[in-house]
Amino acid sequence: MDGVFLAVSIDCECDKGPAWRSRRPLAFQGIAEGIGAHLQPLFRRRGAKATYLLSPEVMRDAKSAELLARLDGDHELGAHLHGEYAEPGAFEPDVTLAFQRDYPPDVEAAKMTYLTDLFAATFGRRPTSFRAGRFGVGAASIGILERLGYAVESSVTPFMDWASSGAPGLAFRAAPTQPYHPDARDPGRPGSSPILEVPVTIRPHRAQRLPLLGALLEPRWLRPTRGTARSIVDVARDAIASARRAAPERPVILNAMFHNVEVVAGASPYAATDQAARGILGRLDALLAFAEREGIRGVGLSDVPGLVA
Repeated sequence: MDGVFLAVSIDCECDKGPAWRSRRPLAFQGIAEGIGAHLQPLFRRRGAKATYLLSPEVMRDAKSAELLARLDGDHELGAHLHGEYAEPGAFEPDVTLAFQRDYPPDVEAAKMTYLTDLFAATFGRRPTSFRAGRFGVGAASIGILERLGYAVESSVTPFMDWASSGAPGLAFRAAPTQPYHPDARDPGRPGSSPILEVPVTIRPHRAQRLPLLGALLEPRWLRPTRGTARSIVDVARDAIASARRAAPERPVILNAMFHNVEVVAGASPYAATDQAARGILGRLDALLAFAEREGIRGVGLSDVPGLVA
């Protein structure tokens, strides 16, 4: 498919368990096994490209940092903020509950600066792509990212409202589904920021327009966590068709997301068993195989500004 590109953006964190509770002491099997043994070999085999978005605790773990610095094959490393792990006031939470938009702007800026400086000290270069933990980007976030030199932000989740997750007002129901320059105070709306927003690819449920029932239906994410190989490819096809109807002349960007820990048994709520973890890997493989068959080129998040300029 000419003019269609696939980014796979992976939130990379310490190992979790049921209800997203962190293992004690912190463990990083999701890096060593999840990325080193499963994900990066799969991307190499399919000729695809992953963007690994790194939370602070991952970069502070020496073995994880070394593995990521030596990854073989095409990939991108970016940044991911769970504010509990970032100075000032860093600590190791049982569950990461913070939304960065809820910090006072000076505290959010300090935590983002710590994250960015930690990345630079670890890898010898500054990150250019970012996603907020829990998708919690807010009114001060875009300006902070601009000042820190980021090119791409990827926290916007079209068709979603996160009020039920403890974030009233964090809603992207009407956000664009293709890359755009956001409003500096309202990231879910187009504006004039030099940052490029690359929203997660999400499509409404086919029955979402039905009264009452529609409001209860979960939108369909381009995400291998649940569903079938066929269903994830269907979301991709639907997203491509929708984008081409809206703007036939523009490149189409697909942005799949999930967590590194999902492909390791017992390291996330989504895969308690080896069979469940293999299922997630299998659905990801189906998406990458679809892209390979259709001539959809794999790109990193920071490649997208050059494609849509």
